[in-house]
Amino acid sequence: MGDIPRELVALFEPQVEQLGVRLERRGGIWVGEARGSVATGSMWLCASVPHCLVLCHDVTPLEDMPLFEGSLGPYACACTMGDDAVVCSRDCGLPIRFVGAGGGARHPRDEVATFVERGPRSLSSRLLAGHVYRSRSIICLPDFFDELDRSYPGEFGGLFSAFDGTWGPEAKGAIRYALGNIPAGPPLGPGGSLGLLSTVTSLMASLVAEGSGADQDESALVSHARRLLSSAVEEGVTPPSLDALAKELYVSRSRLCDAFRCETGQSVGAYARQLRMERACRLLGDRAYTVSEVAVLLGYPSPSAFCHAFSDFTGMSPRAWVKSDCPF
Repeated sequence: MGDIPRELVALFEPQVEQLGVRLERRGGIWVGEARGSVATGSMWLCASVPHCLVLCHDVTPLEDMPLFEGSLGPYACACTMGDDAVVCSRDCGLPIRFVGAGGGARHPRDEVATFVERGPRSLSSRLLAGHVYRSRSIICLPDFFDELDRSYPGEFGGLFSAFDGTWGPEAKGAIRYALGNIPAGPPLGPGGSLGLLSTVTSLMASLVAEGSGADQDESALVSHARRLLSSAVEEGVTPPSLDALAKELYVSRSRLCDAFRCETGQSVGAYARQLRMERACRLLGDRAYTVSEVAVLLGYPSPSAFCHAFSDFTGMSPRAWVKSDCPF
């Protein structure tokens, strides 16, 4: 399944293996049946756009069994769940937030929910023989929202985190409608994958149009980024790059870059260098540390690397700066 990111494969691979499902590709859709002594039922999935997966399963275990699953990183999810799937999700600790019933024409009483997983996690729950575990999910990695933000700058900021928040009535309706449009069986006919893509993108457009995620506080975002940079400097490790910060904060690189420059007047890199050099000046000013010790405390790979960075920032070497009575 090399065309599907590993982070998405990890979300269904354990179920496939433990329930005895054999997936086969049919066009842009993977289809599988649970056969044998473990479970009955079916599963299908489609990744019609990078970093986003539509996943449906309706399986019944033939014996009680533990289910082990997990995630390799953050993702956002909107899903419908039958009663047994709701119990299973709660047991394994998924942070689900219900938005009402709306499982489509076949299962109108299925619960609809959204949630965000913030990082790698291992989960376990118990499946009971004869119980029906039914769900339909739209699962999106942070990269999916980054791509939207790059294509439509400023329009999709904060939408990833909104899946962990409280939706308004219009947004709830859009989520229920989109999930209700996902068929119970795989859409294997012409245009099936494109139809799923249309459902996903229409949902995201509807959520943004209703203002979901648009009110995220840019000042709070920058404050969080500054705290992460400051903590790194104080702990003596290399400050995170712009890309690393964006990933940590679940926002696009461009959004963080623009917000940070607007708020501070500096780039992330320039701000991190200033923090590092200000701490270097404090440490050297104490005269309790050698230049080599200061280099170690600030996380530089060598004293020469620190001296080069310090000279670029202050216009003099660390030793010359100390001898000049610490002018800054």
